Amino acid sequence: MSLFKKKLKQINYSFVMGRLSDKIGGEFQYFPIEGWQKELEIGKRYGFDGVEWIISDYSNPIFNKLFLRDIKKNLNKKKMKICSLALDLIMKEPLYKIKYENLKWLIKKILFIQNNFKISRITVPIEETCRYRNQKEKYKSLKNLSFIVQKLSPKSLISIETDLSVTELKSIFKNKNFLKLGLLIDIGNLRALNRPLKTYFNLFSNRIYGVHVKYRGKNHGTSKNIPGKFDEIQILSKHFDEAPNLKDITFQTYRSKHNYLYDMKANIKGFNENFFK
Repeated sequence: MSLFKKKLKQINYSFVMGRLSDKIGGEFQYFPIEGWQKELEIGKRYGFDGVEWIISDYSNPIFNKLFLRDIKKNLNKKKMKICSLALDLIMKEPLYKIKYENLKWLIKKILFIQNNFKISRITVPIEETCRYRNQKEKYKSLKNLSFIVQKLSPKSLISIETDLSVTELKSIFKNKNFLKLGLLIDIGNLRALNRPLKTYFNLFSNRIYGVHVKYRGKNHGTSKNIPGKFDEIQILSKHFDEAPNLKDITFQTYRSKHNYLYDMKANIKGFNENFFK
C-alpha cells in the first residue's frame, strides 16, 4: 500500500536512485550498481511512480545494450518508470571543462536511451563545483548547454539544477537558444541559500519542469528528515499547479548510514503532513 496520502494528477512521485541503499564511502550521491533492482522493488512498495536515474560516471549500466533488457524487465515487473535522467557526471567534468568528444559520446548514448525509454526530463547540473565562475567558463558552459538542448530536447524536457542567481537565470532564459530550457528546483537547497521558493513560481512557473524535495536548514544548513512543519513544501502545495510543465516531485531526501529505509518513510510522512495539510 502506498505511503503517499494522495496521488497527484499528471505529476509523478519519484526518488533519486541510491536513496534506498546504504552509503558507499564518502559518496553522497551515486548510482547503486549492486542494488538498483532492490530499490525499484522498495520504491514501488512505498508508492513511488518511478525513479531519477543517476548517471554518475561513464560506466553506468544504462549505457550498455546488454543491460537494457534487464533494466526494462525490472521496470515493467515493478510497474515503475524512469521519470528523469540526472547527468551527475557533469559535477566531476563541468560543462566549461568537458571535452567535446566526451560530450558527443554522452549525447549519442542519451539519444540511445531516449529511443528505448520514454524519459520525461533530463537534468544538467550547473551548481556548486560545476557552476561557471567567470565569463570564459560561462561562454563554454552555455555553448555546451545549447548543444545539449538542441540535440536532446525533441524527446525530453531539458532542465538545469543550479544555484545561479535569479538575475542570471532571467538572462539565460532570454537567450533564443534556451527557449526550451527549464529548471529543476531543489526546495531544500533554496532554503539553505535563503532564497524564497515563491519567487521561482512567480518568475519561472512555465520553466519549472521538476522539483527536488529535501529539508535543509537556512544559512547553508545541513540536510535532515523532513519535519512536521516545512514552509517550502507548504508553498509548493499552494503553487505547484501554476507550473504547467512540472513532471515530477522527486525525493532527494536525507539518508543516514544504515537507517535509509526508516529515513525514506519518515520523509514521505513529513511530505504528507506538509503538502496535504
